[in-house]
Amino acid sequence: MRVQFINAPPHQIVERMYDTPEYTRLALATLAGFVRPHGYEVSCVDAKFEGLTYDQTLERVKEYRPDIVGLTAFTNEVKPAARVAAMIKKAMPDVKVILGGVHMTAIPERTMNEFPQLDFGGIGEGEQTMLDLLNALSSGADLATVDGLIWRGPDGALVKNAPRVDIADQDTIPMPAWDLMPPAREYLVMTARGCPYSCQFCMNPNGRVVRKRSPELFVQELEWLVENMKPERFFMCDEIFSVDMKRTHRILDLMIEKGIPKTVKWMAQTHVNFTDEELFRKMKKAGAYIVGFGIETGDLDKLQYLNKGIRGYDKIDAARKAAKKAKLPVEAYFIIGQPNETWDSARNTIRLAVRVNPDLPIFGIMVPYPGTEVQRLAEKGEGGFRIKSTNWDDYNKQIGDALEFEGLTRRQLEQLQLLGYLSVFVRNLRFIDLTRFLWRFRREGFVFLRKVLFKKATFVNRAAEAGAPAPGANGESEELAYFPEHHTSHR
Repeated sequence: MRVQFINAPPHQIVERMYDTPEYTRLALATLAGFVRPHGYEVSCVDAKFEGLTYDQTLERVKEYRPDIVGLTAFTNEVKPAARVAAMIKKAMPDVKVILGGVHMTAIPERTMNEFPQLDFGGIGEGEQTMLDLLNALSSGADLATVDGLIWRGPDGALVKNAPRVDIADQDTIPMPAWDLMPPAREYLVMTARGCPYSCQFCMNPNGRVVRKRSPELFVQELEWLVENMKPERFFMCDEIFSVDMKRTHRILDLMIEKGIPKTVKWMAQTHVNFTDEELFRKMKKAGAYIVGFGIETGDLDKLQYLNKGIRGYDKIDAARKAAKKAKLPVEAYFIIGQPNETWDSARNTIRLAVRVNPDLPIFGIMVPYPGTEVQRLAEKGEGGFRIKSTNWDDYNKQIGDALEFEGLTRRQLEQLQLLGYLSVFVRNLRFIDLTRFLWRFRREGFVFLRKVLFKKATFVNRAAEAGAPAPGANGESEELAYFPEHHTSHR
């Protein structure tokens, strides 16, 4: 069987980091690397990275002529993925299509019903599910034996199989098939899957048990990438890079020993509970150029309510102080629009951001992603939330409009977002840094101000570029880029 894994084009250019990325999609390479050793022919098309339109993506499918196509999507990507699926089914009706990823995992029945062009859905971790599906299709075996699969039975009714058990031993997963992806300036890599916390805004798709790769195998992957792909940067996209600090030190020691920092810089996100000055000094020595902290809110009551494992400001202050001593820059992430948020509680977040004084502050607005506690609260009308839209294109932390807030208007939230950015620089007298920030993101900043001040924003509609409006779009040519946001596995 011929398999093709696809990352769909963006519906619109909203966040340049995500919609015109400098990195290829890790999920495609990982799935390809898992099934290829079992005798399947595999192709990967990262339409988002390659800047392909929908029509160009379809042409790549026609050229390869796969038996089955695998698509992956976060919530705000699910409609573009479904559009690609519909185009494939229309042009090549015999091709089977499976969609995996966080959105399908969160609401599988709803997703399959919403997008009838999908033949299968992968629920949970996708590697073994994909391989088992290929084996079943090849041999004619009963699809009901494929754990983690939702599919359409002979009568068209949905069949949801037994849940997929996560792969405990991550070393049994082969290295991602990076050779099937185009060379990139940056690569997303993972040392472990899972996060022990249960933040209300996050679905935690990789589970609360942290499953780790051996440091040796992970660094071997980095070495292969450095030698063969010549990247400029890595992004360690673990949920918490230093959750096992002893193991993290081993990884860093190996990176230094193998000479990784001589040619490549990298960044990672971690939790303030798993940091100290020694770790940061070694991270910097191993090539780290910045470290990210998810702080989310500066309101103490809301901080404790988030289930983030931060009970007070002491850990936050200690982590920032340790990074400063190690001379490792810090990126800090905040979310405006917490449960029962008020102007005063949001200002507390801004005050904490000013106090932390991160080198790069990131302010997003709360989104009710499927499978999260925030979504459940919003659907019940609790927490001061109410679902405003179920158009998945609206599920974006910067310019989305999926959620209404009882205590704050959307415009007030955007004003607070702008105030947060300005306050960190101005109140810390970082005027040169502010100038650099505004110049670096001048295009994004212009459109951001236009939206906040005049309630107007424009987008680049990728569907219109392809010659036809996307579902739910009117085909207008629009353009918007926004303030950057950190990489994350939970879009």
